[in-house]
Amino acid sequence: MTFTLAQLLDSIGGVLKENYPDISVYSNPNQQGTDVPCFFIFFMPTETENQMGRRYMRNIGIDVVYLVERNDPDAHDQLVSVADQLDFALEFIPYDGGELRTYEREWKIDDEELHYQFKVKAIVSHPDNTPSIESVESYKGGIKQDDK
Repeated sequence: MTFTLAQLLDSIGGVLKENYPDISVYSNPNQQGTDVPCFFIFFMPTETENQMGRRYMRNIGIDVVYLVERNDPDAHDQLVSVADQLDFALEFIPYDGGELRTYEREWKIDDEELHYQFKVKAIVSHPDNTPSIESVESYKGGIKQDDK
């Protein structure tokens, strides 16, 4: 399986659409003329950590932003209700026949917007293009043999 950020966005968007089928989900913050309520998915700071061999851990920060109509008297209650449901919906994200666990999930309401933030930790590896050795006896890679 090849891990991609685009497929991760699609998977998160799929979870949101499954739980909120009538609400639009965007991954591009430059959408003009969007109708609220809607979701936006943003990447936050991401870290890469070396692991053993060719593997490394990608700690990918995600911010799911939920927007409602400004100055709606019920806006706060809507935001809290969505945050409560996202706590259950985003614990695991289906990905390529499996599931990715989410970590450090938290939410806050800032300027009448819900920010549901979490991390996905994926261990990935580089492909190994090193030619395999057919037999140790035939390998002479830099070893000098003494002719005594």
